[in-house]
Amino acid sequence: MSPTPKRARARKAYRTEWVQRWMPPKPLVGTPIIERVLNRHTVIDCPESRLVVAVLARAIVDCLCLTNRRLRREARRFVLGRGLEFWCGLVGLQPDFVRAIARKAGYLADEKAHWRKVPVKAPVKAPASSTPSEPAASSQSAPVHSAACPAQNPTPQGEPIHA
Repeated sequence: MSPTPKRARARKAYRTEWVQRWMPPKPLVGTPIIERVLNRHTVIDCPESRLVVAVLARAIVDCLCLTNRRLRREARRFVLGRGLEFWCGLVGLQPDFVRAIARKAGYLADEKAHWRKVPVKAPVKAPASSTPSEPAASSQSAPVHSAACPAQNPTPQGEPIHA
């Protein structure tokens, strides 16, 4: 017996498209280091203050979220806005200090400076057939005429049109 030939796979055709992607630089430090630095500067050392610092650190990390643009925008608005002042006031941190830590760690990257054009493979769509597929009419069926719409039933050429 001869070996059976492998089935030939239909190769998909791809074309290259250039799309804009937000590609910020990698942060210099991770979340645990940011939490440790912020915990060192809190006024009170208790579980609640560590929870507040964890919320602040999570907001800082979310400023670089690559997958969810809305989450990134909300986190940046929180870190750069007045919401940060309230949370920092709970544990005795200065909001400018927290923002400086976020910038120096690389989490508050400039939003407009890091958009890059990158190539993406996109499948080529098969060309549509020029003749639409219509059901074949059988010889027994009679043509259907519409009497309701005068635009579909134009008057014959030789007859005058009466108003």
